[in-house]
Amino acid sequence: MKKIGYTHGRFQPFHKGHLPIMLYILENYDELWVGISNPLRKLPANIDELGEDLQRSIKKARLEKKNIFTFLQRKRMILETLEDEGTDLSRVKIYPHFGCYEETNWTDFMPPKKLTTILLHCKDVHHNKKIKYYKDHNWKVETMPMLKDGYSGTLFHEEYPNGKWQDLIPDGTKRVLNN
Repeated sequence: MKKIGYTHGRFQPFHKGHLPIMLYILENYDELWVGISNPLRKLPANIDELGEDLQRSIKKARLEKKNIFTFLQRKRMILETLEDEGTDLSRVKIYPHFGCYEETNWTDFMPPKKLTTILLHCKDVHHNKKIKYYKDHNWKVETMPMLKDGYSGTLFHEEYPNGKWQDLIPDGTKRVLNN
């Protein structure tokens, strides 16, 4: 039976901290499915109905200045980087990722539950709530540590205006940004 590893993130941009997670999944699963969060680069319509902690986390993550790349740019960043790594891209599927709190049909973009392990690192209250939700709904979940420290989208956005971002991202992402 095929094993699918699923992960998701904003990938604003895809940086060197994301790459080891993808490579780990490719080493241990038959397919890598990637969900690109916030594909529409906006707040959920029901933001006011969510708890204060979740609202704060979502609003912070979805600030306009932190979401400058489109869904298609982010998809290209991931695919070009994985291709540079020698990945057979037929093993990689990339879809929009909608949170369970923002779309009732969010599972339409997820791989088959019985074949899938969701692999996420857990860095804040938002991630904890997602992991709990997935487990409560019978998804198999594996939490992962950050496999490569010192890289983050926040650091990229701090350095981007200064032009000091080149070392934070893989060549595939650089090509997308330079086109």
